[in-house]
Amino acid sequence: MMKRKNFSDIILAMLLSICVTGGTALADTEGKVIISGEITAGVQQTKIDGAQQKSEEYRDLQNGFLVQDFRLQVDGVERPYYLDLRVKNPLQENEYYRLQGGMHGRYNYELFYDSTPHNFGSGQLLLNDVGGGRLLIGDTIQQQLEANEVLRSQRLTSGGVTSTAGGALINPNDAQNQALDAGMTSIVKNLYDSANTIQFGLKREKTGFAFDYSFIENMKSWVKVTDEQRTGNRRTSAGTYERYNNGNTTTTAGVGNRGHLVDFFVVAGIELPETIDYRTRTLNVGTGVYKKNWLLDAEYTLTDFGNEVDSLVWDNPFRFTSATATSASGASNNAFNRGRSALGQLSLAPDSKSHDFSLSGSVELPLHSRFSGSISYGWITQDQAFLPYTLNTAISAIPGAAGPGFDATNTANLPQQNLNGKVATLSQSYQLTTKPIEPLAVTLRYRYYEYDNKSDNITFKGYSAFGDSFWRTVKNDKNAPVSNETLSFTRQNAELAVDYHVLKSLTLIVDGFWEDWEREQLRIDGTTEFGGGGGFIFSPTRSAKLKGNYRYAKRTVDGYKTGNTKENPEAVGLVNYDWAERTRNQADLRLQVSPLEAVTVGLSGQYRKDEFGEDNLFGLKENKNAAAAIDISYTPSETLSFYVNYVRESRKGAMQSGAKDDAFDNPATTANETTIGNFNPENFWNTDIDEDVDTVGVGMTVQIIPNKLTLNAGYSFSLSKMDFDTVNPNGAVKLANAATQSWPTVENRYQEFKADLGYNFTANLKGGITYLYEKYTLEDFANTPAYMAGASAENSSKYLFAGANNYNYEAHVGGVYLSYKF
Repeated sequence: MMKRKNFSDIILAMLLSICVTGGTALADTEGKVIISGEITAGVQQTKIDGAQQKSEEYRDLQNGFLVQDFRLQVDGVERPYYLDLRVKNPLQENEYYRLQGGMHGRYNYELFYDSTPHNFGSGQLLLNDVGGGRLLIGDTIQQQLEANEVLRSQRLTSGGVTSTAGGALINPNDAQNQALDAGMTSIVKNLYDSANTIQFGLKREKTGFAFDYSFIENMKSWVKVTDEQRTGNRRTSAGTYERYNNGNTTTTAGVGNRGHLVDFFVVAGIELPETIDYRTRTLNVGTGVYKKNWLLDAEYTLTDFGNEVDSLVWDNPFRFTSATATSASGASNNAFNRGRSALGQLSLAPDSKSHDFSLSGSVELPLHSRFSGSISYGWITQDQAFLPYTLNTAISAIPGAAGPGFDATNTANLPQQNLNGKVATLSQSYQLTTKPIEPLAVTLRYRYYEYDNKSDNITFKGYSAFGDSFWRTVKNDKNAPVSNETLSFTRQNAELAVDYHVLKSLTLIVDGFWEDWEREQLRIDGTTEFGGGGGFIFSPTRSAKLKGNYRYAKRTVDGYKTGNTKENPEAVGLVNYDWAERTRNQADLRLQVSPLEAVTVGLSGQYRKDEFGEDNLFGLKENKNAAAAIDISYTPSETLSFYVNYVRESRKGAMQSGAKDDAFDNPATTANETTIGNFNPENFWNTDIDEDVDTVGVGMTVQIIPNKLTLNAGYSFSLSKMDFDTVNPNGAVKLANAATQSWPTVENRYQEFKADLGYNFTANLKGGITYLYEKYTLEDFANTPAYMAGASAENSSKYLFAGANNYNYEAHVGGVYLSYKF
């Protein structure tokens, strides 16, 4: 098969042929035509050091001869036929083709193809992708790693140290236990030394056709068809951990040996490439009537989503034969020796179909008023077959009540074979605008959206937990049944805005709004939000304009189920920020002024502050965002212009957290388990996350030789710094794991320089030289290389990363081009 690049000369020949003959063919059948267009082509050379995938995240930087842009327009002189062809970046990963044509006032058609890459990064993977979502590793490797497995029972006590409860302390991170993992660590490191590189990335290819036809005056019908394919892979992960709790400082009488000072962890899991092979087809059919005082549209939409890969199945490199975890004291408690299934599985996005009927229109009313609205009804279906409970054959062999009592790898033992998913949607939107008197304008809007989930409610007999290695019959530690939640909701919005021209130079704006959510089968019944604000537009002169507004909003919560229950196993006092009570203050200000004829200055500022859950103990408590910007342009003559801009953004988030403890051991503590669960105030911590982003840009356009030689150049620089400030608000720390940590600053920089020196040989022919320089650096302590054994406090000897977190790059792109207009 011929490579794509080999077609570039053929494509260029085709485009030039169209330029010469495309209009002639139309002229032969329809009479005289006007032909116009433009073609830009050239030679490009790139040099990229570092992460090429990041530098080409949404583009394709190829070397060699390239056609960059092509446009052909043909318009009939004696008859109203037209043709418009547009091509960008042909035969590149980010190519685009569009052909439009038809007869003005009668019919129109459009064909297009759009390709967009999305490159994520490059990493290493020990597994081999054999297609169909199946990832394999050699049996010998699995057998060797399994032979070097270290169970909890085999780990050594820490130098004879015992807990206050008299039990021996086991620290999997101390030297003697790290030595036990040396065999496994050595094997994995050797494997990574020879591992193949894997590219994480997607490609979206969208093709479409549209046709509309006016049968009679003021009436039009249309049909649109699109086909979108997304192929590639992206990172996902699966894993578990084993907790080693140690120590006991319980002093409260009758509490028992439940408190622990320090938790140690063994992490097991793997980073995987999720196969993406999606195809979405849509069909739109509609008709509309357009009169002078009213219009009406009706449309039907069909969307068919298909996923060629319904599941991801992979070999566990550390186990050749499936085994089970071991229980501490029952099926609901923490299990040890997790992640021991020889095979893992993940269900991927299921196939689905949706249908939607919509009706929209508007009508003019008295008093300079207009009413518009739309209503649509749709339904979505999904009947993708369920995967089995597990692929771990050892789970079915668990004896007694702890096991499932049936073959958990057989889908015949599921309560039903698919979800039988059904969702109905109803959407309504209405707007009334009126201007009863000249200086007054009123706008009223109302929106309604109902998501009615009619899918089956299914209760499963259990699930495979603890890294697919242990059978549990309850969803959480509060013994909730293992069942799905058919979430439904209704959302309503209403807005009222009034504009009043007080003076010719001054307009005042007042608005108010209401939003209401009602939810079903969720940990919350609903939320209601009211708000309002005002603003102004002040233009004292033609060269000055000041615009500002302020809005306040208050959200209240209804029926949030408290934590530490079956319905909500989370901590007491922890509330999802999107469901928490919220107070919002937001303000914007913009000034545009021209103090001199050649100078334009713009100043702007934005501020928003959200406060969450005043009465909630844990979770996101505050978000603040502020930004200020200035942009200046200076054009002293027709041959010279400059611009400069600067933006400062500041973001701050405040979190309140707590480390779980089994019981309070301080009788003097005023709070108790009834109010905040197993969270001792001595183990609280607060985290402030502050990020400042500075962006500056400068540029100029200079006609070195007027109307002949022109230089366009620009430089931009952006710097982001993110700091984490963590403190214990109560001073004392009971659990060592609750001690506050100092986190390094996360910093990223981006700079770009672009220059284009162009020369106009004739009115239609232009040539030039271009240069692009980019540099991006990211310093992030959270970046992980492939296989991070010993890189963190936790023993990660059984976790495999792809190491695809290298985003730093430096790119040079130079080229020459010719552009011809005809």
